[in-house]
Amino acid sequence: MIHMTFLSRHKKWVTGLTFACSLATLSSCSDFLDINQTPNNPTTVTPATLLPSGLVGSAFANANDLNRFASVIMSVTAGANGSPATWDRYNTDGSDFGNQWRFEIYAGALINYDKLIEAAQTTNSNAYIGIAKIMKAYTFALTTDTWGDIPYSEALKGEANTQPRLDSQQDIYLGNSEKGIQSLFDLVKEGLADLEKTSTTKPGSDDLVYGGTMDNWKKAGNTLLLKLAMQISSVNPDRAKTIINEVLQGNNYITTNDQNLGVKFGGQVGSQSPIYTYTYNSSFSTDQLISTRFVNLLQGLNDPRLPIFVTRPSGSYVTIDNGFAGSPPPATSRSMFSTYVTGENGVGPVRLITNWQRAFILAEAVIRLGTAGDAQKLYEEGIKAP
Repeated sequence: MIHMTFLSRHKKWVTGLTFACSLATLSSCSDFLDINQTPNNPTTVTPATLLPSGLVGSAFANANDLNRFASVIMSVTAGANGSPATWDRYNTDGSDFGNQWRFEIYAGALINYDKLIEAAQTTNSNAYIGIAKIMKAYTFALTTDTWGDIPYSEALKGEANTQPRLDSQQDIYLGNSEKGIQSLFDLVKEGLADLEKTSTTKPGSDDLVYGGTMDNWKKAGNTLLLKLAMQISSVNPDRAKTIINEVLQGNNYITTNDQNLGVKFGGQVGSQSPIYTYTYNSSFSTDQLISTRFVNLLQGLNDPRLPIFVTRPSGSYVTIDNGFAGSPPPATSRSMFSTYVTGENGVGPVRLITNWQRAFILAEAVIRLGTAGDAQKLYEEGIKAP
């Protein structure tokens, strides 16, 4: 009633405005009446906006609950309360990681890379396309490594396919032409090829990893091929050896720590690395502590990296054993991950592909696959690289 009364009283005003629009330029009247558009909710998103969202999404998925779960079952940390305590007793199911599956990966990083590729293709921004394909392959690898068979070839199609097929891990890694499944290796190689093309625009500060240095992205892509090859080396050693030899012959992969694929976070609460937040700023910080077994292992090996990874507030390592039941030691004395792991003030980086990882992969490839290189030297290089 109020709305109709307002219109009736102002009918002449609306009529006059319409007449004025007919006399003025079309664009000015369109802009004046376009009340349903806001710059805070754009209808299109640029590659420069999508790239950092995707990178942070992949890093967050890597460093959040999936990271904490893996560290518990590998006895790097031990559970004291909450979910980590149940993980420590191998009491878990798929529902524990629904948020990671749905929000961090599929509705987060992966859809961002898909949209990034679409947006970049309209302007021939091949630099963005190449990065997106490399990171899309990394994130799908993370997902299938965690869950096994996953939506892959039919994923990310929205309403066009709300029930995508579950592709086998073997088909995801190796491809299946009969089913129209592209291998992760071919996806990475496509991305590397895109990086070689002329690009109308290139990332700068929106690239939270390399600041737009394409040469480093090429090294990262090739090092990802090494990582993926080692993942299949037990089931298809010939294919793994071929891929690793191709990368070695190309001689363009990560060889120094400043080339690591590491995603930087912010230094303010709410934008920090999830590892830092969980360790220092979370109400769950006492749920998961450094494992006694991890400390004992490194001490037994006289590993010099232990004090780099783990703190000693009281001068000695204060830890809990896996299967712990009781009250955790106070924060003032207990050992925690150091800033090397969490990042100074939570900035990170969250390291996804590293120089030392490359060295360990190549050392293992020499022994298991017979590739070129000195396994002992590569192994020592990996230990010393951090």
